[in-house]
Amino acid sequence: MDAHPAPSPSATDRAALDAATPEDAALDVSALPPLDEVLELLTVPLSTWMPAQRWYAHKGAGTPRITIHGWAPLRVAPDHLVVLVVVAVSLADGTEALYQVPLVLRRPAAAPGTGEAGSEVGTIAVCGGPLRLDDAARDAEGRAAIIATLVSGDGALGPSLGLSCHRPVPDAPLPLGRAMRSRVLAGEQSNTSLIVETEGASPLIVKLFRVLQDGENPDVVLQAALTVAGSSRVPAFVGSAIVGVDGIRTHSLLAQEFLPGVEDAWRLALRHAASGEDVGEEIGRLGMTVAEVHGDLARALGTAAADPATVERNVEGMRQRLTAVSAEVPRVAAHRGALEGLLEAALEVPWPAMQRIHGDLHLGQVLLAPERGWVLLDFEGEPLRPLAQRNRPDSPLRDVAGMLRSLDYVAGAVRREQGADATAWAVDARAAFLAGYEQCAGEPADLAVRTVLLNAFEADKAVYEALYEARNRPDWLAIPLGALERISAPGAAAASAG
Repeated sequence: MDAHPAPSPSATDRAALDAATPEDAALDVSALPPLDEVLELLTVPLSTWMPAQRWYAHKGAGTPRITIHGWAPLRVAPDHLVVLVVVAVSLADGTEALYQVPLVLRRPAAAPGTGEAGSEVGTIAVCGGPLRLDDAARDAEGRAAIIATLVSGDGALGPSLGLSCHRPVPDAPLPLGRAMRSRVLAGEQSNTSLIVETEGASPLIVKLFRVLQDGENPDVVLQAALTVAGSSRVPAFVGSAIVGVDGIRTHSLLAQEFLPGVEDAWRLALRHAASGEDVGEEIGRLGMTVAEVHGDLARALGTAAADPATVERNVEGMRQRLTAVSAEVPRVAAHRGALEGLLEAALEVPWPAMQRIHGDLHLGQVLLAPERGWVLLDFEGEPLRPLAQRNRPDSPLRDVAGMLRSLDYVAGAVRREQGADATAWAVDARAAFLAGYEQCAGEPADLAVRTVLLNAFEADKAVYEALYEARNRPDWLAIPLGALERISAPGAAAASAG
């Protein structure tokens, strides 16, 4: 386990530290200009810092123009100030994207030893002396302030932003104390997750949603529903917070059980694929787990018939994605004709019932927990899709196709990183996953129909992957492009789904 920051001090220790705070490190907020004016100065350093963060979703839009749309103080201390800030990024098409960016403000003299690697956003000049800005998620004091909003249940209120906390079980374990340790979970992408460990209590993970859109976040809704249903296939849901800003209300934070000492399925699969180890039985159980979660979600949140209008809307979304990605990634455009044919075929067959699904299922969203088996994470759906779309019922085959693509990705990663051919391993693993899924969910009424639909969903997922890789990891672009070539090759469609 990674080293943790020093434990947060108790109130008594905090007072002693404050008394010892050097004068040049003290932060007298009464001597600062109005906080609205101070925050306006943040837009310049934020415009440079935000595009370099992994959770920034608009990397292809150039240097952003940022404005402050809301803020509320989370903590005012003698040597620092923690502020929840929501900023708007102006996009080329005239729209705006809202981001949640909690910050720690302190005098530079107080900064040494406080922030962590990558925490510094910049420095601004204000009356009374400069202020250093740090990402609150990468600062022990900042994390403590974020977590405290959930622990106290008090939330926060500013002139243009309100934060309210919700704990479905009032005595759910959300301790905060002197023995608390916290850290940022490595490898984050669309959001930031904080690991919280307190002596004598089970560890928690607090997720900070970065991109804000109006409406409920499916990560909160679905995991809460599964927890209430008694599912052991998700970490237990503990609490959440809702932010109201700029005319929208949406989830800001999510707290749930953290499972230490586990490994995600992606890393496990890489090892097994590189060695050629047969994991058919384990991957089959993964397929059964996904089917079990689909069944629980259907019972908890209901299903809806896939009428012609629903099918057309879903296929049209795939068409629009293909068009947009083809314009940005020319090598995808080379397969556009064949891929459009797969989408047309999906319009001609009956679809299974629609329901709430994971929405972005891949091996990195799955953990293998000792004595518990497979556990699914991160039900937020594809980060690049609008929240309203992610909250709609969808086909469970989208999740199945996502996992099939992920197993194929394993072979591509092994080839890229180790020069080994794991194609046969991926073919066997895909077949095992489908067999396990069908064992729990039931055999499809028509295998040919399932194949047509999985081809369309796999093609759509590979197009999404190509856009992601082009923007974030260009040296990985060959993996989804190779999949598109195989999927769109004449005669390939009949065999590609399993």
